[in-house]
Amino acid sequence: MSTRFHIGAKELKGSLTAYAKRFDLLEVRADAKAPTIPALRRWRKSVPPHFDFSVIGGAHLSLLKPSEALEAELDAAVRAIAALQARCFLLQTPVDVTPSALSRDRMARLLDRLPRDATHVVWEPRGVWELEDAAAAAKKWGIVLGVDAARDDVPDGPTAYARLRSLGETRSFGPSALSRVVDRIGDRRDAYVVIETSSALAECKELRKLAQRGKKTGRTGMVLKPRGTKAAKLTNVLKVRDDEQE
Repeated sequence: MSTRFHIGAKELKGSLTAYAKRFDLLEVRADAKAPTIPALRRWRKSVPPHFDFSVIGGAHLSLLKPSEALEAELDAAVRAIAALQARCFLLQTPVDVTPSALSRDRMARLLDRLPRDATHVVWEPRGVWELEDAAAAAKKWGIVLGVDAARDDVPDGPTAYARLRSLGETRSFGPSALSRVVDRIGDRRDAYVVIETSSALAECKELRKLAQRGKKTGRTGMVLKPRGTKAAKLTNVLKVRDDEQE
């Protein structure tokens, strides 16, 4: 299997047609500031068929707490997914959403209401979630766990969703860091990668070059099966690579 990389920048600057000549993935927020549904339909028609959109749920939806605001944002998200023919829906839960039984129950209820036939549901938890616990929960719910692949291991599965964040002293990612990202993603069907640095275009080109080189050499990510009682639950959940950073 050859991994298909879909790479985008942090946000749209300039026209979508110009952006689509450089990237093939764009995240679009489904909230009060989102473009209208007719505008989103025009966006879909203005880009090539291989260009993918990822719809991001609004703040109230991400809180998971039942409310009229959640219902409005859920409706907006579902309509945006349909208008853009989005391959991904992204839910970024804040620190208020903890690993409690209540949060897990609310999450499961929300997932039952999201379109999942042709759309990957991606979850990026913030706060106190441990990577292994979040990966196990995502696997149970049948969704994709989004991670910062420059710093964290990428959960196993046919689809990966990675965000390369510009944090601390990290303002850009060099070839060795991007090579580790490719290794951590490994061999799967699709990998969606969002690069949040100001030099995203250069890193996009380098990432594609490294991924193509990996296809030619047959190099893929290595799955490390942990040992011991605590580590056993990670088997088939996390794809583990060297976590050394630049």
